[in-house]
Amino acid sequence: MRLFCFSMAWLAGIGISRAVSLDAAQWLILAGCSLAALLLFRRNPLPRLIFSITLFFSLGGLRYVTSLPRINPAHIASRNDRGYKVTIEGIVVTSPDLRDTYTGLKIEAQSIQTDGGKHTQAIGGKILAYVSPFEEYSYGDRVRLTGLVETPPVFETFSYREYLARQGIHSLMQDPEIVVLEKRAGNPLLQVILDFRGRALEIVQKIFPDPEASLLAGILLGIESGISPKVRTSFDTTGTTHIIAISGFNITIISALFISLFGRWLGVRRGAVAAGLAICLYTILVGADAAVVRAAIMGGFVLLANRIGRQTHGMASLGGAAIVMSVISPSVLWDVGFQLSFAATLGLILYAEPLQDWFVRTTSRWLGDGLAERLAEPVGEYVLFTLAAQLTTLPLIAYYFRRISLVSFITNPVILPVQPAVMILAGLATLAGCLWLPLGGALAWSAWPFAAFTIRAVDFFARWSAASISLGPVPIIVVAGFYLAIFATTAFFRVSTENHPRLQQARTRMASWRLSSTVSLAALAVLAGLTWRGVVNRPDGYLHLTMLDTGGGDAVLIQTPTGRYVLVDGGSSTMLLSTALGRRLPPLAARLDWLVIGGTNEEQIAGLASAVERFSIGGVLISGDPSGPAYSKLINSLIEMGIDIRYAARGQKLDLGSGAKLEIVEVGQHGAILLVTYGRASFLLTPGADPDLVDAVQQNRSIPGVTALMLADSGYRAVNPPALLTSLQPWLALVSVAAGNERKLPDRRVLEALDGTTVLRTDRHGWIHCFSDGVHIWVEVERDVD
Repeated sequence: MRLFCFSMAWLAGIGISRAVSLDAAQWLILAGCSLAALLLFRRNPLPRLIFSITLFFSLGGLRYVTSLPRINPAHIASRNDRGYKVTIEGIVVTSPDLRDTYTGLKIEAQSIQTDGGKHTQAIGGKILAYVSPFEEYSYGDRVRLTGLVETPPVFETFSYREYLARQGIHSLMQDPEIVVLEKRAGNPLLQVILDFRGRALEIVQKIFPDPEASLLAGILLGIESGISPKVRTSFDTTGTTHIIAISGFNITIISALFISLFGRWLGVRRGAVAAGLAICLYTILVGADAAVVRAAIMGGFVLLANRIGRQTHGMASLGGAAIVMSVISPSVLWDVGFQLSFAATLGLILYAEPLQDWFVRTTSRWLGDGLAERLAEPVGEYVLFTLAAQLTTLPLIAYYFRRISLVSFITNPVILPVQPAVMILAGLATLAGCLWLPLGGALAWSAWPFAAFTIRAVDFFARWSAASISLGPVPIIVVAGFYLAIFATTAFFRVSTENHPRLQQARTRMASWRLSSTVSLAALAVLAGLTWRGVVNRPDGYLHLTMLDTGGGDAVLIQTPTGRYVLVDGGSSTMLLSTALGRRLPPLAARLDWLVIGGTNEEQIAGLASAVERFSIGGVLISGDPSGPAYSKLINSLIEMGIDIRYAARGQKLDLGSGAKLEIVEVGQHGAILLVTYGRASFLLTPGADPDLVDAVQQNRSIPGVTALMLADSGYRAVNPPALLTSLQPWLALVSVAAGNERKLPDRRVLEALDGTTVLRTDRHGWIHCFSDGVHIWVEVERDVD
């Protein structure tokens, strides 16, 4: 308990030091006086405790002021906001942050050139550069950047400046000119670890569909950038974001596996050492953020205690972890992830055992002691422990996110039991895929149902009315008052914080039960998967055409009557395209028979540039002239994959089987107009339409009418002339437009020409699914808003 009190004093010193104007010398004097008083009264318990606390308090303040960067001419931040371009050379120090519209590079600056390169000097500090997402970068690249150096902004409700400062970054560079000077110039050991991380991410994306792949990338590797906004919102709404973020739960599972594995091979003590090293490597592998480091340090304390034959004290381990982390980086105290992780762990230490004991006492009145204790294991693991953690994190969630979830107490018990299976089975599939991709793909069938269940369950609860409530700004005094009240109540009732032997035995039995259940479920999943895989992938004889919701860019997925898949364009977002394909393709399907590029502008193909690497592609049909970096990256990726690339010509046809076909009606500079037919059903797709191409179609008398028409360029009149719409007489008009983009909706004259035609829009209806047997046509939408 004393170590925890000392750690709180240390953290208080760090916090107070930020608010007061004391320099290092003053904090050092205070620490020296505290140490002298401690030595003077070392035989008196109460003064000794008081001066020990003041010593830790002053040392915490001293550590904070000495950690502040010195912004002098030798620091890159001294060049912020100068209004002229500079050239900086440095090394990429972490894995690139890959996004749809940019790639973020954290760079350790080494030298700077000014005055057109006439002067070069050594410089230090980190800078965050936003560069093109269509170029490849990696950890260890030595790069040269030329651009404006800026101070990170402060927004109304969020300080990006402070967020980056906690990572040691005080400068930004937007869209610089960048040249890679040297590859693999970083730390060799870290290079190997991050290379493996990149390889593992590639395997996850190949053997799992989205959104499961992005969720597993977050759970296994700590890479959350690929999770779609819709999925993340569902997890936020249900209070289950801790499932995505790697934390103590993940580290506990990893530790148990390593200790069990290495303990059998190397013995108990050597196995504990090997497990500790494995935890360190895993912590680095997943990014080493605050929650992971805290969990890893506490896991290390547990291993150390087992090594020397002593039982760890939860409060002491938590306090020790906080001290170690804040010694390394005092600014971690203001990291929201650290605060939530610390609060959740404190809640488990203080309240998990009392809640479980209360459950046993209450239920034993009706069920008997034996059954009550057996029920206490799963109820405690999945309900009571969650309640304990949420009790101490609720004020922080309300303060930072201004929202609390009302369904988290239901959602967590539903999804937590399958999380060990998610981690273990998906991890095994990923490791197997690194060795041999087909083996990883086979094992993925046992892991995918658990990941899919997690997402579907979270989506289900997120759709409940009043799943969460908005609070607005929460005063910090309310947060402080809440914590003061619950901790005062805890002290009053003298809640024990010692580990209870019976509870430890229950947890051990629970872990064994969970592991055996996981193995059994995995075997059943593999057998079931082999059976129903053929069922879900069987063709149904219908032509399916789905306009995917990819944020406004045109993207159409076609399933042929014989069960083949054709993707037409991809929209502007890799994240949204991958998620949409994962939702619409059969489970774990990883092949597109044809990729048709109907238009070459950035909005239509930017999403394809990275998404194609996740699929096996039979052939590619391209229309339109080369255009932009997204096009270049896409073509280079296809060439590297050895894909057969063909260039479209007017009248060219693709046989889709059973009489269905895709025909190139017209080809222009920016793309093509496509006609998909099956019996009496016809769909006119216009991804590459421009005024000249539309004029050519108007003169083409071979299209007297169509069943469904995809409006070109979200309905602009210039490429959707009323005369053409009237002559085509479509029964259904499809519009691909981003939510909230009123500027790109069809104008009045276009809608008048479509009088009597059903108009469906992706911003209102989500994905739009049309299917036909060649005689009739049916339509489904993601959201029915009419």
